[in-house]
Amino acid sequence: MQFQIFCRDDDNSCRIATKLENALLARNHSLNEKHPDIVVFVGGDGTFLRAVNHYINQIDHISFVGIHAGTLGFFCDYEEEDIDLLIKNIEDKNIIAHAYHLLEAQVNYGKEVKSFYGVNEIRLEDPFHTLIADVHIDGKLLERFRGNGLIVTSSLGSSGYNRSLGGALVSTEMEMVQLTEIATIQNNAFRSLGSSLILPKNTEISFSGNFPDAIVGIDHMSATLMSPVEKLIVKLSSKKVNIYHQNNHSYFEVLRKTFIKD
Repeated sequence: MQFQIFCRDDDNSCRIATKLENALLARNHSLNEKHPDIVVFVGGDGTFLRAVNHYINQIDHISFVGIHAGTLGFFCDYEEEDIDLLIKNIEDKNIIAHAYHLLEAQVNYGKEVKSFYGVNEIRLEDPFHTLIADVHIDGKLLERFRGNGLIVTSSLGSSGYNRSLGGALVSTEMEMVQLTEIATIQNNAFRSLGSSLILPKNTEISFSGNFPDAIVGIDHMSATLMSPVEKLIVKLSSKKVNIYHQNNHSYFEVLRKTFIKD
């Protein structure tokens, strides 16, 4: 097996990563930073998102599996004490690979069109002025939005920023996109949907208008653009990210541990 370890930059995560690397090498697996079969991320969900972005051009040929060493671990199924179990599960193929669609953002700016991919979310935000955007669903006008911004999430991203905005939690077994407004203006003069909207997996959502100061956010990053955004189109991509889960993995147990259980 060709592996790479993607580690959060703290002493504890680095220590676990070194322990894991030594264990894998001792079992005759090979470290391959450029073209791994498996990427083990050590840290939390932020580490996973950075690992996916790093290997986005090889995403169809890589599987990811996580060892939890951070504060949140939606994507991490293993702990430090499970290192031997993780290696055995991979070697014995006693592990389940789940494929999740990425989000795809097509950004029109100036005379350029550029595509980006995200795991959790794509955002259009204006930190300086009221964002005014015409929102189209599959080419049909839904609303003229006024507020701080709009966010489109996959089921994987429903428990992140989307949840803090009042969006719905959606099981990761569902393929869909969710549109949620950020600090929308609601008064007698201006009004928008004011609610999250869950849409089928093949839906295309577009935002158009004059956005001189808008930022396009992709998960933990912002897109680098040389001129103002004119239009943003978001949909589920044909690209998928493959994540290894233990056979006893339960999305609802992860929800309970993260948001409810003491």
